[in-house]
Amino acid sequence: MHRTATPVDSNGSKLGRSREPTGGHDHQTDPAEEERHGSPVDGHRILRQLLAGKWWLLGALVVGALISLPLAKFGLGATYKATAMLEYEGVPAIDGMPQPAEQNIGGMLQVIFIDSVLAQVKERMGMEGRTADVGLLIQAHADEAGVVRIDASAAESEEAARFANTVAEVFLAHRVEIQRQAIQDTIDSLQQRMAAANAASQAAQRTYDAFRNEHGIADLSTEQEQAIEQAAELRAQRDRAEAEVAALEARLDQLQRDLRRTPRTNTTSASSASPEAEELRRLESELTQARASLADGHPRVQALQQQIAALRQRIESGQAAGTRTSTTSTNAQWAGLQSAVSTAQADLEGARQRLEGLTTQAARAQERVEQFSSIEGDASQLLAEVRVNQQLLTELQATHARLEDAQRDPAPGFRIMSPATAPDYAERSKLKYIVAAGIPLALFLLVLAFLLGRELKGLRVRTAKELAFWGRGPVIGSSTWPREVGAIDELIADMDDFIPDAMGQMLVIGATESHTDLAVQFANRLNSDWYDTTLIGAPLFDGDERLSLPPGDAMPGEDTIMTLQPRTGSSGPLMTSQGHSLSQPMGQMHHFDQGAPPMQMTVEAWEGPDEGPALRRAARLADRVCVLVPAGELSFFEVQKVRTRLGRTDGIGFVLVGVEVPYASLIDRVGPVDRFWTAIRD
Repeated sequence: MHRTATPVDSNGSKLGRSREPTGGHDHQTDPAEEERHGSPVDGHRILRQLLAGKWWLLGALVVGALISLPLAKFGLGATYKATAMLEYEGVPAIDGMPQPAEQNIGGMLQVIFIDSVLAQVKERMGMEGRTADVGLLIQAHADEAGVVRIDASAAESEEAARFANTVAEVFLAHRVEIQRQAIQDTIDSLQQRMAAANAASQAAQRTYDAFRNEHGIADLSTEQEQAIEQAAELRAQRDRAEAEVAALEARLDQLQRDLRRTPRTNTTSASSASPEAEELRRLESELTQARASLADGHPRVQALQQQIAALRQRIESGQAAGTRTSTTSTNAQWAGLQSAVSTAQADLEGARQRLEGLTTQAARAQERVEQFSSIEGDASQLLAEVRVNQQLLTELQATHARLEDAQRDPAPGFRIMSPATAPDYAERSKLKYIVAAGIPLALFLLVLAFLLGRELKGLRVRTAKELAFWGRGPVIGSSTWPREVGAIDELIADMDDFIPDAMGQMLVIGATESHTDLAVQFANRLNSDWYDTTLIGAPLFDGDERLSLPPGDAMPGEDTIMTLQPRTGSSGPLMTSQGHSLSQPMGQMHHFDQGAPPMQMTVEAWEGPDEGPALRRAARLADRVCVLVPAGELSFFEVQKVRTRLGRTDGIGFVLVGVEVPYASLIDRVGPVDRFWTAIRD
């Protein structure tokens, strides 16, 4: 089992370097939840292409302007628009048809744009081309007052007016056909009802005829049929006469009461001998007037009577101051009431005699009806059924006739308020501005798309930002090596700020199998350069377990990458793979430069298969994995699959090599680089 290597000092004690594990296998995170760094496409690439192709873009605008301006000015003809105005009147109600529901005018106008209507307009106008194109030249809308505007556009003024009027006429004709079809549907339904009513009437007639033949009443006279109707009419007249008699009796009673309350004569005084006599005449006059309109039990009448009685007693007893002489005459009101009573009595007597006669006639008619046998009653019922069906059939036939009349000239529901007239001026067309600006813009976008397509062809990773985003890991360095052979020195030197704190093992692999040689060169150069300043490959033991570097190639000079073998006993020198012994005890290997700290990390290049279990196992056993990605050779999606190939989601860092010179000045590190160098395995 591999363990974390811990540095020791010259006395063998462990160095207490505290660090917080932030990478490696310390934390397992969901790749979908990891924070991405960098950007999908580096903006510097887009800017570089725009700057490189600026003259092409400017030329596209100039060429587009040279084409579009003459075309917009001279190539596009004028457009005239004419308007026909209609008014919505509604569909009149037709007896026998259900009242149409209130319709939306805008919805009714949409029939203008159906293919059948547009085809008729196209045929009348003699247009060519597609039917749908005709609808593009028409606009129809209505306001809240029910006024409809139909706008039509054409290349000539007169043609535009004819076009708008033709659309209005075809629309009205279509509305007429719709209404005619609705009436026809109602007629068809009505004809079915008429057929059913006719069949029912014939069936009832056959039943009635069979009944009469069966019971021998085929000679049933019209007089007998009318007897029932006459008896009913006489009963009705008798009831009305009874009501009239009752009304006359009530009127006569009222007149008689009024007559009793009204005095027959009026008394007028010729001279007055005393005030009591004068007062008596006045009270008697008031009493007469009161009785003409009030009952005898009315308080006013009784009060006057008491006053008159008191005055008369006073005058008769001789207590009055003087005597008087008076004259009397007939009361006109009493005479009128008497005449009304006489007239009411005469009317009542006549009404009673008429009632008596009607009662007698009704009784006789009823006797005649009651003389009919039960068979005759059944015959009457069957006859009534025949007449009901005949009446229904007659009504249906009358409705059918009205619908046929309405179908000959159905109302469209609209009328033409104002036909279209030829416009004096052409419409201002926005198409000229669209053409003038659209062609240069289209050429500009076309050239821009070509430039960007050439730059992004194959979606190749070229910068550190793109590599960090699609690889979902930090980019620990970027270099123009191996394009520039000497650039590897700067790449290695640029990593020295993290190397002293790095621990454990680092596996260096190429992005693909064809890049294995680059991985080996990079690993060997790391070992060589760091060996010059730091003793690497020093095994750190924990019991009998060993941490060692893999067999390496000989480096320039006299130094060699060493793989140390375990000692056979608890004491004795450490042996190299070449049989040399290291007399220094474990943990006391020193750099040739006594001022440098001991090396704590081993570097190994992967030379095995490009993918598979072996690669995943090696990647998982290492504390960190460094992936070399040549710029411009791998697509975004190939870089995105690197973590899947390695079988781990953290502790992976990328080194972008072969960077093109235009991108060499861009940022060379992206993402949490420090977490990559401190990643270790548990």
